[in-house]
Amino acid sequence: MSATPPNPPSPNVDDTIDANGEQAAIRQKQGFWARLGGGGLMVSLIIHFFLVVVAVFWVVSTWTDSTKREPTQFSTGAGGGNDGDRAKIYQHRLQQKNMKSLAKSTPRLTSKNPNASISLPDIPNVSTSSMVSGATMGGSSKGFGGGSGGGIGSGQGIGVGSGKNPIGKFKPVMGAKIQATKVAVFMDSSQSMSRYLDRVEAEIRKQFPDADVFSYGGVWTKTIGGVVLGGNKYKGSYGEGAKGVAKSTDIDKLTLKGKSIFRQYDQNFKTGCVGAWIDIMKNQREYDALIVFSDFQDGVSQFREKEKDAKYYLGSPKFETVYADGTRSKHSTDDRTEQEKLWEKEWLKVFGEANIGKGPRLYLFSTEVDPQSIFDKCVKASGGQIKLLKWLKTGGSPPPVTDEDPTEIKKSSVSTPASTAR
Repeated sequence: MSATPPNPPSPNVDDTIDANGEQAAIRQKQGFWARLGGGGLMVSLIIHFFLVVVAVFWVVSTWTDSTKREPTQFSTGAGGGNDGDRAKIYQHRLQQKNMKSLAKSTPRLTSKNPNASISLPDIPNVSTSSMVSGATMGGSSKGFGGGSGGGIGSGQGIGVGSGKNPIGKFKPVMGAKIQATKVAVFMDSSQSMSRYLDRVEAEIRKQFPDADVFSYGGVWTKTIGGVVLGGNKYKGSYGEGAKGVAKSTDIDKLTLKGKSIFRQYDQNFKTGCVGAWIDIMKNQREYDALIVFSDFQDGVSQFREKEKDAKYYLGSPKFETVYADGTRSKHSTDDRTEQEKLWEKEWLKVFGEANIGKGPRLYLFSTEVDPQSIFDKCVKASGGQIKLLKWLKTGGSPPPVTDEDPTEIKKSSVSTPASTAR
C-alpha cells in the first residue's frame, strides 16, 4: 500500500529540515507593527495629508482673489502743452462720499414774543441731487470737478494743457527783461571797454549768479565764403586774436559746462571773436539766453577767397570783401551769393526756435551804437532785447524795467546793411 503524500504547507509556513532529516513545517512569526495593521494606516495618512494640502491651497487662492479691487484711473501731471510730457496715469481708489451729508439742515428760528416783527430771508431750495451734481461736476476751485483748478477732472488745471511751460521768469537786467534760467555772457574786453566790465558783470550776476562770462577783446564777426571765422564749420588756420585785452576770462568763475566750453573753444573765440562765440554757443542747449556787451563798432564783414590755401590773414590780397556792415568798415553793395548767406539763415533759424524752447534768446547791451543788422534780426527772432546803456557812461543807475514787449525792438538807425544785389 503506497504512502499518502503530506499536505503542502500553508503560506505562512516555512519549510525546514528537522533533526531526523525530515521536512517540517514551521509557522513564520509576524512583527507587532504588521499584526497592528500599520501598512494600511500609512496609506490612509498619506491620502489625508494630500487632501489637506489641496484644501489649504484652494482657501489661500480664493482669499487672495477676493482682496483684488478694480482701480479707478485718472490723469494728472505737469502742463507743457504740445511739447510738454504726457500726463502720467496714476491708479487710485476714490472713496465716494455720502453726498447727503453735504446738505446741511436749516436751523429753526423761534421767538418767545408773539408780537415780535421778524423778517426772514428766503431760504434757497437746495436739493440733495443738486449738491451731488455740483460736487461731481466741479467748478473753478480745487475739488473733484473738471474746472480750471487743480482738482481731478477733465478741465484745464494742473494737468495736460495746450500751452508751453515758460523758460523761467523775466528778470530785470540793466533795463532789459531777460527770460532765462541759465545764461552765457560775451564781454567785449578791449581797452576802450575796460572801465565798464566789472560794473556790467556785477549787474548780470545779481539775477544770474551762475552766469558763464567769457571775455575777449573786440566784437567783430568775420566770415569766409559761407563759414564763420572760428565757428563750428571753420577748418582754417587760427590767428592770435586781439591784443591788449583788458580782462581775460576768469576760469574759476565758470561752471563745469563753462569750463568745458572754454577748454575746447578758447582758441576759436580768440580768432573769430563774437561771431565765433555766437556760432558755437547757439548750439549749447544748456543756456536759455546769450548776452553780449560791447560798443558794437567793429561790425560784420564777409570775404571771398580768391586763391586756394589762403591763410587766416583776411587783409591779404588773396581775399576780396563782398560785404561789410559796421561803423568802421562799410561796403557799398552786398555782393554775396546765396551760398555765402547761409550762415545768416542758420543763425535766424536757431534763434527763431527760442519761442518753442529749442534755441536761446539773444540780448544785446551796447554803449555806443545799435548792433548790426544780423544781430538785430536774431534778437527779434528770439524774442530778446537790445538796450543802449547811455546811463553807464555817466556812472548812473540802470533804469527801471518797463512794460515794453521784449519782441518790439527799436529798429537800428546806425547800421543798415546794403541791399543792392549784384
